[in-house]
Amino acid sequence: MRWPVEVVIDMLGSGMSIAEILEDHPELKTEDIRASLNYAKMPVSGRAINEAA
Repeated sequence: MRWPVEVVIDMLGSGMSIAEILEDHPELKTEDIRASLNYAKMPVSGRAINEAA
């Protein structure tokens, strides 16, 4: 299942820890959350999405 980046960021923004997110949603992995954060930071970093590391 693919999770929208917005949903992952909303969970973090609501105060959930990564551990809590993983406990509530075992289909997600730590790498998924980190990838969401990296994707979400691109507009504020000045990098284009197609320039992803």
